[in-house]
Amino acid sequence: MRSSTFSSSQTPASGALGRVCWVALLVAGVLLAGAEWGWRHRGFLPGVKDTPELWSLARAQASAGDGRGVVLLGSSRFQGGLVPEELSKALGGTRVLQLSINGSSSLPLLEDLAGDERFRGLVLCEVSPTLFFSVEPNEVRARPVQYVAGHRHRTFLADWETVMRVAFQERLVLLLSAVQPQNVLRQLVVHQRLPPPPFSRTLAHRQHLSDFQGLELEPLRRIWARRYQQAHGEAPTPAELEALLEHVASHVARIRARGGDVVFVRMVSSGAVRRIEDKRYPRAEYWDRLLQRTGGQGLSFEDVPALARFECPEDSHLDAHAAPEFTWLLGQELSRRAPGAVAAASGP
Repeated sequence: MRSSTFSSSQTPASGALGRVCWVALLVAGVLLAGAEWGWRHRGFLPGVKDTPELWSLARAQASAGDGRGVVLLGSSRFQGGLVPEELSKALGGTRVLQLSINGSSSLPLLEDLAGDERFRGLVLCEVSPTLFFSVEPNEVRARPVQYVAGHRHRTFLADWETVMRVAFQERLVLLLSAVQPQNVLRQLVVHQRLPPPPFSRTLAHRQHLSDFQGLELEPLRRIWARRYQQAHGEAPTPAELEALLEHVASHVARIRARGGDVVFVRMVSSGAVRRIEDKRYPRAEYWDRLLQRTGGQGLSFEDVPALARFECPEDSHLDAHAAPEFTWLLGQELSRRAPGAVAAASGP
């Protein structure tokens, strides 16, 4: 009886507390939904964080199944300028994986794929001259090396956490760092206004969408010119260049021995950035020698009139509005120039 009496005496309080909790949850939900709608109304769109763990998920797919498909190795020019879905359509439905890493050399990634006996696909390897040929600062090669090492030691739990995180990030604006309370408060205090929408965002398959419309482009051009002039290392000595080309040739040979292939791609650049690249890394001494030394196939934007007409708004990267057409045209040209490599990537 005492136990029954105690339970009945607690029921009204428990019920009241439950109703308070439900009301609080409802209010919180309404406030969050309102905030989500408000930020979207201001032009914000969801985007995911491009983390090493997200890269690792894409890298795992390159070795899955029969190891076929197309893999993109490069830097932000590949991430922003090539649209995987468009390239896949242009190549007849072949799977395309984005493994480029912002601000990094593609060489450690090429070495990683060359050493993976399960991979037998087609590599599109970006040749951004100041990243590919120069005697790079440590961080340019250290970042992809760290990504590769992390992938080799990844765990199922980490993969699952990344999948769940991305599922929310690609749907909710409220998870963007720009709209977190501390950042909003900083904008209000320093600039007396709410933060503007980011001009760039990342999709779940690691494509970057950069919309330069409405931005002041001249300061960005000066920043990129200074970076390409000073921050991307020095040109190699003849001995260093020969060693680099030998290194690359060995990776290409290993991939080809398994039935795969490598096509080097020079993405579009404009203005001061292109002038710096052409002056420091003359085509005959670098690009042409790379193709001769490796026996590889190459596709440079300047050799294809349909691609050469594109301009980079801030001299280094394509705008998201131009990327789909550029990708389609590049895929069509790739199919014409390297039909065997494209066919091999699709499998027998």
